[in-house]
Amino acid sequence: MTALVPAVDEQAQRCVFLRQHRRILARFGATLSRDSRILDFGCGEGKLVYEYRDAGFNAYGFDIRPAPLLRTPEDGQYFGFSLTGQPANVPDYRVEGESYRIPYDNESFDFIFSTSTMEHVQNFDLAFSETARVLKPGGTCLHTFPARYRLIESHIKVPLGGWLQSFPWFLLWGLLGVRNQFQGHLGPVECARNNVYFSKTGLQYLRLEEILALSRRHFDEVSLIPPHHVWDAADNPSANYRRALLFHPFTSRVIGWMSSRFWTIVLVLRKNRSPRPPR
Repeated sequence: MTALVPAVDEQAQRCVFLRQHRRILARFGATLSRDSRILDFGCGEGKLVYEYRDAGFNAYGFDIRPAPLLRTPEDGQYFGFSLTGQPANVPDYRVEGESYRIPYDNESFDFIFSTSTMEHVQNFDLAFSETARVLKPGGTCLHTFPARYRLIESHIKVPLGGWLQSFPWFLLWGLLGVRNQFQGHLGPVECARNNVYFSKTGLQYLRLEEILALSRRHFDEVSLIPPHHVWDAADNPSANYRRALLFHPFTSRVIGWMSSRFWTIVLVLRKNRSPRPPR
């Protein structure tokens, strides 16, 4: 990745994710410059792509369905899709491995990131393979997503819903009135069935050991670090003592271990500058 001094204009300072990404990359001796090519893997509506581009960066987005809210029709050039499987409006949208491909050339990007995307990926090996393919040698991937044993699953709001995904468990919490923002009109049984269906087609919480093993098949360096919001302390000059504590090697390892199992996984993947030998 080109090691140029990043500009610190007002728009860049307003982009919270950009500041956080820079801090995390700095831990690994990497920087973002205006020449860096950046990919939001699982870009959704494209909000972060626009934030990066508004700050002057060369950012693009990728997803399996065309959901970006384009400001102009010409902005479509900044987004790529792999429209595989069933139509995008079908809830159990399937990705077919034979045709799934990030629509960019090999070694196209210096930095790839995703935010709350990997818990929806149905084939981690394929996702890691494709992101490794389009990442430049020396580049970095940063994936932030909920941990399997998180107390409250982020999407269906069921306690331990990333781990316990049976109808009786979902029914129990349905009877207790637990709903997400889309389920207020559903009865307990229908809500439980809805959650079972979604957990089979739209969620996948692998064990951390499985995720690490699959990522090591495609990347040379694999690291877990404390969740990205820890770096928010750096925005507050009065929180220097907190930063010193959180960045202490022992404390950082403990927080990273706890977080990656019970809170948020922050996975950093890197490729060496030299080509990898064939397997």
